Amino acid sequence: MFLSDYVSSGNTKQWGALSLETAQRWQKGTHTARSLRAWTRAFLKDRHDLPLTPKNTWTRSLLDKCPDLKVAVSEHLQSIGKYVRALDIVQFTAMPANLTKYGLTKPISLSQAQVWMRALDYRWTKTPNGQFVDGHERADVTSY
Repeated sequence: MFLSDYVSSGNTKQWGALSLETAQRWQKGTHTARSLRAWTRAFLKDRHDLPLTPKNTWTRSLLDKCPDLKVAVSEHLQSIGKYVRALDIVQFTAMPANLTKYGLTKPISLSQAQVWMRALDYRWTKTPNGQFVDGHERADVTSY
């Protein structure tokens, strides 16, 4: 986008202004304009030097990065018993000893704890209530 604007303008003295204009179209500032100029210069030197983002490096879960944490959270949930909640994981990560042990700056959020519970194969459903809670009809009711 920036390079095509530069070529189509025909004015070679507007390099910085055009990069800033392109950055502002993307609702970015001067840092992005400088990056655009650097990427374009690198591309002009070598046409195979494209600025690529690393694929999914930021999407790895902390449970995947730190298997010790995954084991500790699993053991903690098993020690609680039958009725575990996502809030238990939040409270576990909020303990000062666990924050320092696993290099956390703050405890995880409740929504992240729910994602972790699903990743640890915990499922939850509402308690069934109603006429046929056990899932079966009684024989004397079904015989008409």
